[in-house]
Amino acid sequence: MVENSKVREEEEIKQELNKEETMEGPEEEAQTKLENDEQKVDTQSLHAKNAELEQEKEEYLQSYLRLRADFENYRRRSREEFLQAAQNGKEELVLVLLPVLDNLERALGTTGEIEKWREGVEMIFRQLQEVLANEGLAPIPATGEMFNPQVHEAVLREPSSQPENTILEELKKGYLFKEKTLRPSLVKVAANDPDSVSAQEKE
Repeated sequence: MVENSKVREEEEIKQELNKEETMEGPEEEAQTKLENDEQKVDTQSLHAKNAELEQEKEEYLQSYLRLRADFENYRRRSREEFLQAAQNGKEELVLVLLPVLDNLERALGTTGEIEKWREGVEMIFRQLQEVLANEGLAPIPATGEMFNPQVHEAVLREPSSQPENTILEELKKGYLFKEKTLRPSLVKVAANDPDSVSAQEKE
């Protein structure tokens, strides 16, 4: 009797456990389905985000290509405008030099007294100087000035009673073009050192 009672109790316990397992089954299924749905949502969200990023990348790329094309066009136009401006500047300078050329041609075609011919050439020289001065050309002061390596080039040094580095003689005239040294003056400068010799003497 006791054994039968124990057997029945064990069977009842097993049945209860089976019932609980049967009841938990649908919940686990629901949980699994929920997790799967969440994974699907996450995957869809990632795909959507990826597509959005791809579109954004394409927009940036197109914007960059447009900017690069605009810059290349701007650089080409600037180069053409610069070349055109340089060409116009040359034409303007040649145009103002034409009267000087005309006067030189007339002077070469005349005959007569040498002094009058010289006066004509001097007049043409002054005319040329004036034209170039109007364009921004100016001679560099030299003789009697202190040597300045920015605008002078010392070719000779010579002992002198003048202060050292005083320019004694201008060997070749130098010019400024709108405050820029176009060509330095070649000069001879004073040297207080009695051992100083000219470059020519050294040779």
